[in-house]
Amino acid sequence: MTYEFLQQYWWFIVSLLGALLVFLLFVQGANSLVFRLGQTEDEQRLVLESTGRKWEITFTTLVTFGGAFFASFPLFYSTSFGGAYWLWMIILFSFVLQAVSYEFQLKKGNLLGAHTFRCFLVLNGVVGPTLLGGAVATFFNGSNFVVAKANLTELASPVISRWANGSAGL
Repeated sequence: MTYEFLQQYWWFIVSLLGALLVFLLFVQGANSLVFRLGQTEDEQRLVLESTGRKWEITFTTLVTFGGAFFASFPLFYSTSFGGAYWLWMIILFSFVLQAVSYEFQLKKGNLLGAHTFRCFLVLNGVVGPTLLGGAVATFFNGSNFVVAKANLTELASPVISRWANGSAGL
């Protein structure tokens, strides 16, 4: 096995996981349309019950995608995550908000009410895929970064990789 073969192999695996993740974002699509697809309380509940257990698969695929990307291209991953830190944190918060909303919207005694949690699901349905699409698109358009291994010995700035453009690869 050559180094080039392994790069292509891992690129295929990461691309496959990315494609699966994009396919599974239909859950967020249903979230964003929950008030439009369901006119009554029962119809909204049916829409959310139909996608309620599938969000876990989407989130697991997102985490697996990130882990495979880190395992295969750690320098690019660290540069991407460092440059787009807040973008990835908003994406993660959006998915956590989705999990909490699915879990607590119909609980007895919830303080915010089912409507508020459904509004959070709509927010996740719009924000999550939009930001995730923007972040993942940077992986495939050749976001340039510079590697300077000599910086590792500098105590003031031991950063060995940085984005070549001012927008942190976005």
